[in-house]
Amino acid sequence: MTGNMGLRERKKARTRQALVDAAIALFASRGYDETTIADVTAAADVSPRTFFVHFASKEDVLFDDPPLKLELLTTVLAHPGPDETPAQLLIRAFHTVLHSDSDLMRQSERVRADLILQTPALRAGAVRKVLEGQHEIVRALLDAYPDTLDPVAASALVGAMVGTLIGAVTMLYSDATVAARLAADPQQMRAELETAITSTWRHIGATG
Repeated sequence: MTGNMGLRERKKARTRQALVDAAIALFASRGYDETTIADVTAAADVSPRTFFVHFASKEDVLFDDPPLKLELLTTVLAHPGPDETPAQLLIRAFHTVLHSDSDLMRQSERVRADLILQTPALRAGAVRKVLEGQHEIVRALLDAYPDTLDPVAASALVGAMVGTLIGAVTMLYSDATVAARLAADPQQMRAELETAITSTWRHIGATG
């Protein structure tokens, strides 16, 4: 994607990423509440004004780059197979994300998960982001099956999938030993999440 950007866009993207990297490092070392925007801008060597060009708050930095890429998910959902059911398409879409370059155990994701678990003020933002993402996925699934799927059914399917992944990731991150092991082996992390997906949908009969 960066290959299609002009010089100005590439510079802007680098600055944004520098802010994210600086914020994540500071949140991890100092804590979210203890880190100020001034701390982040100083670490990234930019002005506070530049920070607000990119982000409205510290929270926005933390949730800037969710690991489950909505653009990729919705692209897959836009192309259902001829005999593919909504549940099967949804499973394929999430498997595609898991096998993309989206690393759910990269350091920034571990920090993000730890901060959300430890910081009450962030939980509302996390829930809001999850709900926003779910709504977008539901819209894409409805667009793929306009004649056979209603909003309630689509919401139930997407909610089951997202809930499965949130539950699995929360459990894996809650054990520091397991988290450290999986951080060194992203393939195993993907395998754990694929197992969670398969197990959930097998129990409700969606993969048959």
